[in-house]
Amino acid sequence: MITFTPEQEQFMQLAQSRAYYEGLRDGIHRYAHWRDGVQYVGTTGRTLKEALEEVNQAESDLMDRYNDLNML
Repeated sequence: MITFTPEQEQFMQLAQSRAYYEGLRDGIHRYAHWRDGVQYVGTTGRTLKEALEEVNQAESDLMDRYNDLNML
């Protein structure tokens, strides 16, 4: 059985989180569609820019929580 130090565990969690958000952004880009010169995501009228800003904010919030844990 492989055991990891807390620092290694945290590094792996951060790497997995970053990969998740990278994949999410890639999926949003791939399924965005053009209408009237604007890229939209899904059928709700949300623009690609709005969707990516939401994902970036969620990733930023998660990274802030990780940073707050390091300060304890």
